[in-house]
Amino acid sequence: MEVITKFSETVLANPALLVGISLWEAVFTLLALWFAARNDHKVWFLLCGFMQLFGLIEIIYLASKTNFFKDFKLNG
Repeated sequence: MEVITKFSETVLANPALLVGISLWEAVFTLLALWFAARNDHKVWFLLCGFMQLFGLIEIIYLASKTNFFKDFKLNG
């Protein structure tokens, strides 16, 4: 419970953090929904559409079921 209280205090002190988290969630949710619909993955579409966990389920879907991260290189 203390973690939730500290997180809410941090968000209230820094509203830009809330905007950043919302954009992060929106981008990965929309990408995952688009790929799931395009590839006819109905279960993944429902999971990504209804589960909102900071983009974690969406990133798991994009990494495991699509080629979205196939050519992603961290070291340029």
